[in-house]
Formats: sequence, structure tokens, C-alpha cells
Amino acid sequence: LVLPMWVVSSLSNIDNAWAIVRDRTEQAGVCLATALCDEAAVGRRPVTLVGFSMGARVIFRALEELHAKKKFNVVADVILMGAPVSTTWTEERVAKVAINNKRGQWSKARAVVSGRFVNCYSRKDWILGALYRYMEWGICVAGLGPVPIAGVENIDVTTLVHRHEEYADRVEDILRLAQFTSTTSRS
Repeated sequence: LVLPMWVVSSLSNIDNAWAIVRDRTEQAGVCLATALCDEAAVGRRPVTLVGFSMGARVIFRALEELHAKKKFNVVADVILMGAPVSTTWTEERVAKVAINNKRGQWSKARAVVSGRFVNCYSRKDWILGALYRYMEWGICVAGLGPVPIAGVENIDVTTLVHRHEEYADRVEDILRLAQFTSTTSRS
């Protein structure tokens, strides 16, 4: 199979941009965790984190970092929407270490959240499906289906979100569907 040069060139541009953004989300996640640990900046009340797409990936990385720092009192609730975070694991013996590591990443992220941990996904998000599967070689991704980890609530928002970029416009509807209320609306 020989691809036209413009296809190969386009794929390499996507490859480079994805790698840069992925690396920056890792850095931003560490920075977010550090900021959340700073009581002078944030205070002592746990926070609620809401993010979509790469913002959700930043949050997930921050949760991993908070677990490493043993900070279990910082995050109250998390809602991830269209998250490009792998949920690919099988029970193959050859890759057992890597598989357990991915399952462990989700378990550690969940352990840091004292309240609800919600994964919102759309089965019609072909942009996330194509890009994530091409760039990360992950078959299963949180933004496309449920996360099979105890304590993670999975909400199918396929009826609300048909394209990846629609998450930004549908945040209020998704939060309503997830029965997520802010503390300001309770007073």
C-alpha cells in the first residue's frame, strides 16, 4: 500500500502536533497538582474539576500526581468529558505489566477523588476515535466508552454530543444530565 505524499505529510503534521499537545498536558497536569496542593493559593476546601478533551487529560494527569504526593483531601468531584485517556487493557499474559499499570492509573486517579468521578463519553466522537487510536495505539479510550473501574460513573452523552467539538457547547446539558450541581446553586 502506497499513500500519496500529501497524506503522509499531513499525518506527520498531526503526529507532531499531537506529541506536543500530549507533552504539554503532562506538564500542565503536574502544575495543576502542585497548585492544588498549595493551601495558600487554593485554601483547604476540596475542589471540583471539570474538563473536556485535552483538559480532561490534564485533570487525569493531575490526579495521578496527587496520588504520588499522597494528597487525598484536595479533590471533591471530577467530571471528564471526551477524555483522550486509555482504557485499553486485556488479560493477555505477555503484556500483563503494562495492562495492570493502565488499570492501576485509573484506580489511583479514582482514589484521590473523595466524591463523584464521572466519565462522560460519546460513541459518535469519530475525531477522538481516529486521532487517539492513530496517535496512541489505544483501542479503548475513556471519551468513547465506559471505564470499567469501580467508583467511576459512566454517562453516555451520545444523544447530546455527535462531534468532539460539541462538548464545549453542551457542558451545561451534560452537567444537568450527570445531575451535577455547583455549590453556588445550593445556597
